Amino acid sequence: MEIRVKLYGALGKDLREHDPLKGMTVELPEGMRILDLIEQLGIPRKKVGIISVDGRLVKDTRVLGAGNFVRMYRPIFGG
Repeated sequence: MEIRVKLYGALGKDLREHDPLKGMTVELPEGMRILDLIEQLGIPRKKVGIISVDGRLVKDTRVLGAGNFVRMYRPIFGG
């Protein structure tokens, strides 16, 4: 299945195929979770904070489906 992924901040800096403006398309087997996607992209899990799929905030255990648009942001710190 094919999904779109957009990584914000420094999350996509080490991925040549990631366009900071358009994101990228990723081919995944059926039944993959966001955790599996993060691992496949080679991003350390602790560097991912907020995750949305098709505009809705989700947990990293969510199963992805064909055509999903995943956005990932770094953790937010401050005070």
